Amino acid sequence: MKGCNIIMKNSLLRIRDLEVTFFNHNGIVRAIRGVSFDVKRGEILGLVGESGSGKSVTSLSIVRLLKGTGQVTNGEIIYKGENLLNKSEKEMMKIRGNDIAMIFQDPMTSLNPVFTVGSQISDVIKRHQGLRKSEAKAKTIEMLKMVGIPSAQERYNNYPHEFSGGMRQRAIIAMALSCKPDLLIADEPTTALDVTIQAQILELLMELKEELNTSVILITHDLGVVANTCSRVVVMYGGMIMEEGNVEDIFYAPLHPYTRGLLQSLPKTEGRTKQRLVPIKGNPPNLAYEIKGCPFADRCPYVMDICKKKHPKYYYGDRKHRAMCWLLDKSI
Repeated sequence: MKGCNIIMKNSLLRIRDLEVTFFNHNGIVRAIRGVSFDVKRGEILGLVGESGSGKSVTSLSIVRLLKGTGQVTNGEIIYKGENLLNKSEKEMMKIRGNDIAMIFQDPMTSLNPVFTVGSQISDVIKRHQGLRKSEAKAKTIEMLKMVGIPSAQERYNNYPHEFSGGMRQRAIIAMALSCKPDLLIADEPTTALDVTIQAQILELLMELKEELNTSVILITHDLGVVANTCSRVVVMYGGMIMEEGNVEDIFYAPLHPYTRGLLQSLPKTEGRTKQRLVPIKGNPPNLAYEIKGCPFADRCPYVMDICKKKHPKYYYGDRKHRAMCWLLDKSI
């Protein structure tokens, strides 16, 4: 199904009708199904949903780093007016890190344990910006200071195992921002960190966004993080976008039952009364099989016959708020 999206002015990135399929000996898995959304310049966009909803696959598609048998089988990824899907691997290597950077979940998998942290960041700067070794080192120390690593001059020569988890994540952010990319994709950047360090990393991302005017796609399953960080939110489920809107719309006027289910499953901190968490019953759909209707139909408390037979279209609460749900069709 072709998916229309909210047209945003001043868009840095435009994804249109993106489809990603994984081919294996058991058949095919349609991991992404008609996803469309924009990322504006200088904004933090939250990409949320349960594990397996398609968030990470979408982000890997943008930088053309799909693993294994994954292939983009339809759609466009327009960055600064050019379709990244038409770029050669050589051209993409110039774009990755320089124009579009990515922070992965586990900083230990992003840092080589046998090289110093400083040398790894310097190598990225030399490769993309053509600086001499001394210039790249000076720029690296500057970036380590920017992300709040103390004694940056000395820490330049430390190995990854000599950094704490929070400091490793800060080093990865320094590496990602070292070439001042226009777009930063952060895939669960605080998952393995304690609450205090999480808050520091998120505050750092917001500060750097303001300072460098970098656009950020923040991928997370934590709606609390989204509420405190993002300006807009895309809610994914079953490889599709269920809802998209400003953060106020998503949290205070959600249109889709799935979004409401996610919000109801959040722990409540207001007041003294203990409240039982309300989980979403059932399991996500198996994307190896064709989904005839709404992917959330089997778990939805408001399901109707049409939900299991036919894909809903997008309905708009206003110009910047849309949801894919038959409940919003006033003709039914």
